[in-house]
Amino acid sequence: MNGLEIIDFFKPLEDNKNLFIRNIVLPSNIPDQEQVITGPAKNGLTHGYAQDIPVLFSRLHKTFSRYGLLYEVQVLPCQTSKLQENTSDEKSLPQTDIESLCYYAFVKFYSSVSAEKAKSALNLTHFVGTKACKVTFAKRKRTGSEKQVLFISQCFDLANFYLGFNGWSSSIKELKRELTDVCLSSKEDYCCFACTTNIVIHHHGLSVNGKGFSLLKFSSEDPASQIKAHGRCMKQAYQDSIQKAFSKVILVILGNGKVYTDINSSVPEDLEEFQPSYKSVAVTELEVEPELASDEDNLDEENINILSELETVFM
Repeated sequence: MNGLEIIDFFKPLEDNKNLFIRNIVLPSNIPDQEQVITGPAKNGLTHGYAQDIPVLFSRLHKTFSRYGLLYEVQVLPCQTSKLQENTSDEKSLPQTDIESLCYYAFVKFYSSVSAEKAKSALNLTHFVGTKACKVTFAKRKRTGSEKQVLFISQCFDLANFYLGFNGWSSSIKELKRELTDVCLSSKEDYCCFACTTNIVIHHHGLSVNGKGFSLLKFSSEDPASQIKAHGRCMKQAYQDSIQKAFSKVILVILGNGKVYTDINSSVPEDLEEFQPSYKSVAVTELEVEPELASDEDNLDEENINILSELETVFM
């Protein structure tokens, strides 16, 4: 099946979903309608890092989002060789010379098919500023870190884009406070909540559950602190459960645009009990009790003399 693609609810790390855009040079005067985005220019100037980057972000996001849902857009400044020959300190340049500054950007898609379409359509044909942009796949060095689940807002965006606003629904099955070992053994006050959320993909017959936890510390002497901690803890537990539920879903995109859903079998089952993320302290049990210092070792000479006199009296 040509054009088949599988998209999960994890942050996209693949190079074939990440586009590198270079050769971005803005004109010295930014159009008036785009100056509204960045606010009034300082000293009557309309060119510089602070003014250009929000404008470029808006332009790139509007252009590339035509080809698919975007995960993120990053705009970064770079200097031309002309500026590097003049001075290595950007702050020492007069404001009128900053018109030689250029930029590059990274645009990341959720779909590799969408990224390929954008690259083919926009490479050397799209003008963000005064020159045609070069669009290629990025080649970034990645560490061996585990894939991270999307934030709850990104899960909603991805589900709405491919399934539609009415294509799925969520409901809380259980939200309760838990008395964990941390809450019972710690001298400080903690609150822990567990939330189980169910997500249903309509017209696909798919239903998944996610169980999330949250642990927060509060001050028992401040009632307001306890109320806020409980509210935040319940909210974070709900968000964690939503993210874990979506992590179990994969989207199967066909070449004709149809979308199917299935269970992501690579995701482990949720924990039934809260597991703290910090490392526990190892305690070694001694076979022989250590010898304790006598009380006399902690007394000064004056106290020892007093004790000696008392012993003489009562003998």
